[in-house]
Amino acid sequence: MSEFRLKKLIIKDICLLLLLCLLFTGCGKTSQEPLTAGNLAGRKVGVIIGYSSDYILSKPEYGLDIYRYDYYADMTLALRFNRIDAIATEMDEAYVFCRMQPEFKIGLVAEEQLEYAYMFNADRPELLEQFNQFIRDFKKTEEYADMLRRVEASADAPFQAKKIENTVTTDRVLKVAAFDGWEPISYINAATGEWEGCDVELITYFANSLGAELELIDMSWEQMIIELSSGLVDLMLCPDSLMLAKDLEMSGNIVMSDWVFLKDIVLIVNKEEN
Repeated sequence: MSEFRLKKLIIKDICLLLLLCLLFTGCGKTSQEPLTAGNLAGRKVGVIIGYSSDYILSKPEYGLDIYRYDYYADMTLALRFNRIDAIATEMDEAYVFCRMQPEFKIGLVAEEQLEYAYMFNADRPELLEQFNQFIRDFKKTEEYADMLRRVEASADAPFQAKKIENTVTTDRVLKVAAFDGWEPISYINAATGEWEGCDVELITYFANSLGAELELIDMSWEQMIIELSSGLVDLMLCPDSLMLAKDLEMSGNIVMSDWVFLKDIVLIVNKEEN
């Protein structure tokens, strides 16, 4: 092999190596110092587009460089390979996320005790009123407190679901849009094929208070909004921050309930680098 050809191959290999480095470590450097409330400005933070974390952390006062993703897998890879500094989720999601992927940890609580609520079809005012009365009373019960304890415990072990039987005493049907794969909130147990999660338990208690048959319908977020707006389902089992209420209710098709849970928005980071 000629010396010129050898040099050409070496240069080609170096260029390929540099390209791989860019692909797997990120084109831009992310900061390696631990996150604090005082050094958030300019940080690259990933969010799922349209979620509460996107809406809230996009506000100018945070000074964050927001990266929006359609899927958790894409957002997770971006964090793993240092394209972003952190990803934002609610604390209950973060418990499970960090338990299942121990290379990550909760780096900072960005917002504390935000009020999260369910979305109802605006043409069901009597149902909304019934739910608001129900949730005001239910939050005082031991069942509600036990749910919160089990959610917190999901940081160390899989969520310990409780089977709440749906007691039907009327011909009424409560149609609820739900999202599968969202431990500890709502998911279908692979072994039993049944819905589980803290929100599933809560909405079953509500259906029982009405004497209604509970029909949980698995669908994507986008489909939920369409089905709810058109009245094909009564409510969505995906809680959102009440800070979104003004925008969500603007169309006149959707209304938000009283708050159901208090949630923290947290920033998840790479464990070994913070």
